[in-house]
Amino acid sequence: MKKKLYILISLCTLFSCSPKIRSLISNTDYNKFEPSIEVIVLDSISPPEGSLFIGKIKIGDTGFTTDCSYNKVINEAQTEARKHGANIVQITELNRPEKWGSTCYKIKANLYRNLNPVSLQQLSTFNADSKVSRLPIGADYAIIYIYRPKMITGNFIGYKVRMDSDSVVCTARNGEKCELRLKDYGKHTFWAKTESKDSVVINVERGKEYFIRCGMNPGVLISRPDLNLVENHIAIQEYESMQ
Repeated sequence: MKKKLYILISLCTLFSCSPKIRSLISNTDYNKFEPSIEVIVLDSISPPEGSLFIGKIKIGDTGFTTDCSYNKVINEAQTEARKHGANIVQITELNRPEKWGSTCYKIKANLYRNLNPVSLQQLSTFNADSKVSRLPIGADYAIIYIYRPKMITGNFIGYKVRMDSDSVVCTARNGEKCELRLKDYGKHTFWAKTESKDSVVINVERGKEYFIRCGMNPGVLISRPDLNLVENHIAIQEYESMQ
């Protein structure tokens, strides 16, 4: 039994067990979209008038899922939408990782199809407005917020978050957060390493805010760091809720 469990953990570590996807498609009249087609994600408004309902999806935790960050789940939803000829994902329910339960983001969403260029432009503009920085107009810096919500996975293990070559900018301990004010604009790599390495790349712009959510995934010998760049409107709520 122990050997089988070790093998399972090893396979998940090496290949990242993906989220579980369930689809209930009621409109099958349309061919799938190519990967180049943009899929707009809505989480606070309804799709525009004239949008065709395609079906529903649910993305969650298999019990062994390790690759289930917010971005991963959203990417899976967009891929599933394209598969069924939809180009709008309306999130109807979002469950964040739990301290004593699943470490995954889980969503329920409706899929819609709308090819009206005016409607799509309005949705894109609304999404862009929702990501506006809270920094004062004219701020000559950017802020990188690094946070690690309190979770049971790897709760006794902390790790250093570094920028680019080897500069330590934060220590990601369970339930702690920090911020970095930056004037060095352009692309920077933020990374951490224990048993293995994980990283995110941010193209830092003046006057913008960025949120890196830190966590831990099971490893073969020791838990592995998990770094994700999370959209502002999601991350702000998580970050501000931490004491």
